Amino acid sequence: MVEPVELSIVIPVFNEGPALEELYARLKRVCDNLGRSYELVFVDDGSRDNSVDVLRQFKVCDPAVRIVRFTRNFGQQAAVLAGFRLSKGGLVVQLDSDLQHPPEEIPKLLQAFKDNVDLVTTVPRKRRDGLLRVAGSKFLLWVGQLILGPNGRLNLSSFRAMRRSVIEKIDACSDRSRYMAVLMSWLGVPTAEVEVEHDARAKGKTKYGIAALIKLAWDMISGFSHFPLRIVTYLGFLGALAGFVLMAFLTYQRVVHGILVEGFILLSAAFAFFAGVQLLCVGILGEYVGRIHLQIQGRPDYVVREVIE
Repeated sequence: MVEPVELSIVIPVFNEGPALEELYARLKRVCDNLGRSYELVFVDDGSRDNSVDVLRQFKVCDPAVRIVRFTRNFGQQAAVLAGFRLSKGGLVVQLDSDLQHPPEEIPKLLQAFKDNVDLVTTVPRKRRDGLLRVAGSKFLLWVGQLILGPNGRLNLSSFRAMRRSVIEKIDACSDRSRYMAVLMSWLGVPTAEVEVEHDARAKGKTKYGIAALIKLAWDMISGFSHFPLRIVTYLGFLGALAGFVLMAFLTYQRVVHGILVEGFILLSAAFAFFAGVQLLCVGILGEYVGRIHLQIQGRPDYVVREVIE
């Protein structure tokens, strides 16, 4: 009979080979001192370096290590979701594999669990990222908080701990938006927040550049808000109003002052304005139609190549 696991540590991995040995050694020291049964669930998100080979070396001598391999790169959110689904612990901790989340802070998260707490999020005491990354994260936080409104508190940190019941609630959501931080905030489960250290990336390169942050921002906006569709309505109203005002002005100039405004330049400007508004509206509508198309297709969030138990 397999003994139940009390704690699962879920770590998404993508091209983090140079950092894995130190991460594993520090995780083992922390978990061995917790006095709980545990497992380390590494989810390889289609790495193209030696990450899988390093993980296999851990597995040879450590039965607590489990490896989930994707067929290709599906993104961090998909890797986290797969780790959640395949984990076995009653408590689940998520942290990144780049060593910016110190494993030594895990006990602090576990201590924050009370009877009325299902999710523990973290706030870095001092972020040690580049200026653009910090500014991009603050922008994401601002946009997300506007979407959630006063009824939800958004926390974008990917260093968190939760009960199994939170994962069950996440799995019950059938929508295509799997931005975990926003989805967990949207659920509104009882949450505690703790302050933790944040280290600078010592090895490898960040996977979240400006383009990735913009993509996350749009996924958050279109997945959790209808505001872009309201913009279409507002722009349509603005265009109609501008056209009416322009026509009234030209009629006034002709009837009252006898002035006939040259039509080509004016019509060109008006056409450019209305064409731009229409193209923007079509683009926004197309994004939402695309999300519906993906939802109807019903393709999985990821494809698992193998699970090494």
